[in-house]
Amino acid sequence: MTRQTLFEIAELLRPYLMRKDTFMRSAIPVEECVAIGVYFLASLSCYRTIALVFQKGTSTVASVIVEVCLAIEHTLLKEEVRVSDINKGQAYFNRKSFHSVLLQVACDGDGIFFSMLAGHSGVNHDTHVFWSSMMFKKMEEGTLIPGNPMFHYGGVPIPPLMLGDSAYPLCKWLMKPYVVPRNERERHYNKIFICSRNIVECAFGRLKARFRRLSVRMEAHIQNVNSIIASVVILHNICEKKKHMIPNVEQYVDQPTETNHLDNLEVDCNRGPSDKVEAEAIRTAIADYLFTHVK
Repeated sequence: MTRQTLFEIAELLRPYLMRKDTFMRSAIPVEECVAIGVYFLASLSCYRTIALVFQKGTSTVASVIVEVCLAIEHTLLKEEVRVSDINKGQAYFNRKSFHSVLLQVACDGDGIFFSMLAGHSGVNHDTHVFWSSMMFKKMEEGTLIPGNPMFHYGGVPIPPLMLGDSAYPLCKWLMKPYVVPRNERERHYNKIFICSRNIVECAFGRLKARFRRLSVRMEAHIQNVNSIIASVVILHNICEKKKHMIPNVEQYVDQPTETNHLDNLEVDCNRGPSDKVEAEAIRTAIADYLFTHVK
């Protein structure tokens, strides 16, 4: 993030972060508050180290970080971030024996996140989070994409599509790879699918490279975790739109392989949409088109 971008963000957050001077102390400038918050999100430093860098008290730094994240979430977030009502720590103890919350995002072809859902316990399956998201409801209604344009191939109407891995159910608007491709056509579909979905992997890689706080254990109250997550996603989008470069991003990107996308069990769609036959027809039509026209 450049200095100019930081100052622009500070101006947007000024109404929420501006404090008055008192006889006891001078208020911390808004620009410095934002710098403290961004430094926390972008580094692996603890509160004490950040306090030394900015010459502030440790408790002051902790308070400023929370205030900045809340201000970013409430001011700059256009898409709803769902927050779990569960407050007990043990509810977030996942299958890998540590505490976690889930982040589900969808991005466009430029790596900009346009839908986000955070706060579900790490013990939940991806499909459960998916079904409870606003994105699922809007895509089911055909209202997420303006105009909901249709493409026809082989007599099959194809709506706007999203790509997901094998953990997600196959829907008429959500495509996934063939778990066990039976022929060359399906293998060709999987190959192009993986290359296309690599945009998401690269976007997550840039997100983690910019905001390394996501790579370590987060020492924060559960009520503040979602604001921290929302903040990094929002700031990531700002940096992406401004084309800010990131050094050494390759180490944060999961390399796309077929097993990466096929290592999840096929999920049952009983709780999902009732258009599995239609969804299979759409995937077949896409596979036919790709096999015929895209080599």
